[in-house]
Amino acid sequence: MRRVVAGGRADNPAVVSGFTLGLLFTLAGIYTFVTMLLPTPAGFQPASVALIAVVALVWGLVAMVLPWARIPHLLRLANGPAAMAVIALHNIAAGQDAYRYTMFFFLVFLWAGLCEARGLSLKMSPFLAVAYLGPLLADGKSAADLASISYALPIYLAVGEVLAWRTERMRRLQRRLQQLAHQDPLTGLPNRTVFTSALHEHCARPEPVAVLFLDLDGFKQINDRLGHAAGDQVLVQVSAALRAHTRPGYADLPCRLAGDEFVLLLPNTDLPTARAVADHLEHRLNQLHAADGTPVHGSVGVAVGTGMDAEDLIAAADHAMYTAKKAKPVSRRAA
Repeated sequence: MRRVVAGGRADNPAVVSGFTLGLLFTLAGIYTFVTMLLPTPAGFQPASVALIAVVALVWGLVAMVLPWARIPHLLRLANGPAAMAVIALHNIAAGQDAYRYTMFFFLVFLWAGLCEARGLSLKMSPFLAVAYLGPLLADGKSAADLASISYALPIYLAVGEVLAWRTERMRRLQRRLQQLAHQDPLTGLPNRTVFTSALHEHCARPEPVAVLFLDLDGFKQINDRLGHAAGDQVLVQVSAALRAHTRPGYADLPCRLAGDEFVLLLPNTDLPTARAVADHLEHRLNQLHAADGTPVHGSVGVAVGTGMDAEDLIAAADHAMYTAKKAKPVSRRAA
């Protein structure tokens, strides 16, 4: 069973970002309480620091359970400037300690880099400048103290943008791996894994489900005579024909199992309808040609079941396909 967090799936970017944001607020609130037990600088205001810690802790716990997948993107991003405002208040209440002053800002840019799109750190830089310099100006700090932003700001931006760049690359790689795991790279059709999962799901329902099992006739001869590139072109044509036979409004699923074997899953479909789809599909296949003009033929087996075991249903469709293939003249099978 897959883990679900805070209002959506665990792999939803908005949910991950919102949950991470809440977690960082929570940890920052807890640690702010811890700082009250440590040696503190002059001007430290325990009551104000405790109030800020409570606000951060409560908001963090709330943020971890909000339905971020349904919350507008800009509202989630607004938490960045809001966090900086809270940090600025903390820095005033905590006595303007230089070390404490910079660390909590760092968490904001960690969140931006790990969870949000590139460029967000740059967009938040004006808010950082206000939140960083405001307390220093209000406290009458020296020009040297104000100039410390020339160190802090580039570091924050570098961390945020580098993390965002690396995170974006990892997300692209993850999407590519997921695609390869569920999609046939040649035809772009869903693969055996997707078909098997969908078949088991539909077989568990009370509605009838049909499976069309397609195998090309004489495909090996096309490969041997014209080469694998020409064979691949034929497979791509067949995949297009399968896609064309998916019905609008239905969850029809065309897949490539392996080699020249294809299937078309037709949910909530009775036997006469499935046979009609198979006849149209076979007719369409007969209109295809290989690179040298050789006609393409295929044999289609049909099986329909209600509450039937998934393996038995695909085996029945496979058997029907071989029966159809054997019923053809030898010349057609070896074409």
